[in-house]
Amino acid sequence: MNKPSLYLSLCTEFFDLDKPKASLEEYAFFHHYIAQSCGPILEPMCGSGRYLIPYLEEGFDVEGFDSSPFMLQALHTKCAQKNLTPRVWEQFLEGVPATKQYNLIFIPDSSFCLFLDAAHIKMCLQKIYSLLQTGGTFVFDLETVYAVPERTGVWQGKAYKKRDGSTIMCSTLTLPVDNNVATVICRYELIDKTDILKTEMEYFQIKLYYPTEMDTLLKEVGFSQIKRVAAYDHDNSPSAHDYTIAYECIR
Repeated sequence: MNKPSLYLSLCTEFFDLDKPKASLEEYAFFHHYIAQSCGPILEPMCGSGRYLIPYLEEGFDVEGFDSSPFMLQALHTKCAQKNLTPRVWEQFLEGVPATKQYNLIFIPDSSFCLFLDAAHIKMCLQKIYSLLQTGGTFVFDLETVYAVPERTGVWQGKAYKKRDGSTIMCSTLTLPVDNNVATVICRYELIDKTDILKTEMEYFQIKLYYPTEMDTLLKEVGFSQIKRVAAYDHDNSPSAHDYTIAYECIR
């Protein structure tokens, strides 16, 4: 299976400048489950740690992994500045050995939508199931088919100044949704005055789900309790056309 080349060095730097912290409501949503957990906690696809690091600072025992060495290096750098020693490693989800089971597994930021192929999606859900303790909880969010971008075919961009005076710019081109897969072409550029020092291109894709499509997959994998939750309010159910929905699943 071909592995996507996502979250390279410039992307990681831009991501941390553009989204240094999770939104308060999303952070609180996952915090609710972490605070209730009675065993080991795992964050697959933890990125540069914008959830994992604050949870560690609060004293929660959270482990994580990611497939991007650049994201993990950024995580380690931030942890070193805070005198934290995280248990994180580089790996793709489907390759994680089921040698340890967790009471809680959570995947925020709709990162599960990065899995596009039906067989791969089911493989990843089976892996998560195998990594959960009996009675353990899997919590994640995803984007629905109602999250179709309003504008396509138009370049847009953002830029941030770095401490050394150089600039990181991200230009994005949103393409029409095809077979419920949303695609954005991302061009990252490191600029010093009028000189382009480095360029990276990424082809970013996510799968959009029908509101009940994931229910069937979770049942096939074996989850005993599946609850669709409003994003990000664990006390309410999503409405029919929400852009984002969350799932609370118990093995």
